Amino acid sequence: MPDDFTIDVDATAVIAALTTLGDAAQPYVNEASHRTADAIVRDARARLQRKLSGTSTGATLAGIEDRVAFDGNGYVVVSGRAEQPDLPLWLEKGTKKGKAGSHASPALAYFYSACQLEEAPHLQRIREALAAAIAEQGLGD
Repeated sequence: MPDDFTIDVDATAVIAALTTLGDAAQPYVNEASHRTADAIVRDARARLQRKLSGTSTGATLAGIEDRVAFDGNGYVVVSGRAEQPDLPLWLEKGTKKGKAGSHASPALAYFYSACQLEEAPHLQRIREALAAAIAEQGLGD
């Protein structure tokens, strides 16, 4: 009596589903990323507005926005200002006194804090997005 046995399985359908899983997951991942990006934008704007209360912040707040990633895979959040491209970085990190006439400013952290707060919720959204794509492909439970 032999100590081993052989099972033949046709894995064609499973391999086909796994091959297309990435493409099937992309819309779910993009939606999850968009929700995260929106949350970061809202929080970063609110943080900066509170820290700069009493000063003109319209252009700086408007410069905090989400965009579709260049390759179309997800979203990115940027903080920019055309007239003063370095201003968001100066606000986030602060400045040191340099040449005569310059001044030092404390850091008004708003951007990285908002990103860090969304890390765990984002990972949960991505897990849910992948689970939905897996279920759609018939690879779930």
